[in-house]
Amino acid sequence: MLEYKSEWYEKQVQAVAKNVPSSQLCSHCVYHNKAVKHLALGKWKYLTCGIHHDRNMNAGKNIRHEAMRLSAGYAEIT
Repeated sequence: MLEYKSEWYEKQVQAVAKNVPSSQLCSHCVYHNKAVKHLALGKWKYLTCGIHHDRNMNAGKNIRHEAMRLSAGYAEIT
């Protein structure tokens, strides 16, 4: 259904790997915080950049960035 709707609105669907640590990466400074893996933690402040994050909003931004990176054909940043 998503592909059908994307064609209807002339948009592109880009699949992202399930193992992307979307909620663990800061969407601002890309710091990888493994402590955020626990689902009970909904909001937090990253110590490296001081940004306050909501788990779902942060994950959404990271998934969007990953999809854009994949559709542009760039290599993974390590």
